[in-house]
Amino acid sequence: LMQVLADEYKNKPLRFNCINPGATRTAMRAKAFPAEDAETLKTPADIMPLYLYLMGSDSQEVNGQSLDCQPK
Repeated sequence: LMQVLADEYKNKPLRFNCINPGATRTAMRAKAFPAEDAETLKTPADIMPLYLYLMGSDSQEVNGQSLDCQPK
């Protein structure tokens, strides 16, 4: 889907990327998976660098990608 959007808007100053945060230590995650040890999960602050990178000028050439915050 990101590649399709990137192609459709290639002549516009827009970029389309998708971020998969993976399992993250949030209240919503704790409610959905109460038996899970939250201490083993990354915090939102841990995965923030990818979000900041995509919002910055260093990633101007990144478009139409699906990016994982954590290894699979």
